[in-house]
Amino acid sequence: MKKKYTIRDIASISGVSIGTVDRVIHNRGKVSKDASDRVNAAIKEFDYRPNPIARTLKNNIVYRIDLLIPNPDKDSYWKPCIDRVNGVISEFSTFDIEVNIRFFDPSSSLSFVRIGNQIWRNNPNAILLVPLFERETDKLITKCKESNIFVGTFNSLPKVDIGVHVGQNLFLSGRVAARLIHTTVTNCSKIVIAHVDESYNNAAHMREKERGFMSYFNEKENTDIPVLKLNRDEFHSGFKSFINDHPDIEAIFVTTSKAYKVVKELHTLNKQDIVIVGYDLLDENVRYLEQGDISFLIHQNPGKQASLGLRYLINKLLFNKQIPEQRLLPIDIINSENVVSYISD
Repeated sequence: MKKKYTIRDIASISGVSIGTVDRVIHNRGKVSKDASDRVNAAIKEFDYRPNPIARTLKNNIVYRIDLLIPNPDKDSYWKPCIDRVNGVISEFSTFDIEVNIRFFDPSSSLSFVRIGNQIWRNNPNAILLVPLFERETDKLITKCKESNIFVGTFNSLPKVDIGVHVGQNLFLSGRVAARLIHTTVTNCSKIVIAHVDESYNNAAHMREKERGFMSYFNEKENTDIPVLKLNRDEFHSGFKSFINDHPDIEAIFVTTSKAYKVVKELHTLNKQDIVIVGYDLLDENVRYLEQGDISFLIHQNPGKQASLGLRYLINKLLFNKQIPEQRLLPIDIINSENVVSYISD
């Protein structure tokens, strides 16, 4: 069997102390170039890999990670995050790590700020958050970075630099949606983009999807696709008024997980022949997909985004592993034929 080299072996081979090897491995403290070169050469030659469990036991530190997630009781899109996150917490339960999940109201930027500031004042080692509100997120991340709190995000990418982000390329997902609609609708003037239930000006994820969608059609022809922006309070009246003014609409791209709300409104208007492309496997979306009222859903997999983000933070804190600055998940296209394999996963 291949010998498993220890830090003591590397120190002996390099002719330096164990402390010097430790400083080289973790890039801390002063080490001469000659000693550093010898240690690195020995590490490479003998394929030495530090024992991550021994490292955590030696440090005797309890790391704290706080998660800031929209309340799943107010928006079911976020429910898969909780089960997947709890699975990661259980997996690392034997290690000295404490994970706290905090919820904010997805309809209230004030709720995000209040809970975010509470987390910041508690000074955890790291925070994983959903940047649902663009301006407020940028301020919170800046404060955390100034306090040496490592920041990770998922779902959408903030403007300010962070340690790690997990999500999808939202620009490309918009282009994917455009391609799907373009295969079924030939007249681009009969397509509409609908932003539903969120503030457009403070939601970068909706704007990125729109930008990708528009870029696809602008490359095909010079077109003018109307954009409908409807907050929760104005959705019913605003959508009805728009459809009455545009009776020839053939396709709607819904940039949020609320495609089911669009379908419900179309049913009340007795318009059931419109192609709908939206996002996410909410129960109501899936039901309308299976019935044929929704043509395609793009699966953003929020549970996997959350669990991967948490796993990256844990690996960095506990084991000092290198983690990617950005991990982009595949853009999965779901239709009535393949949806069963996703919801049974």
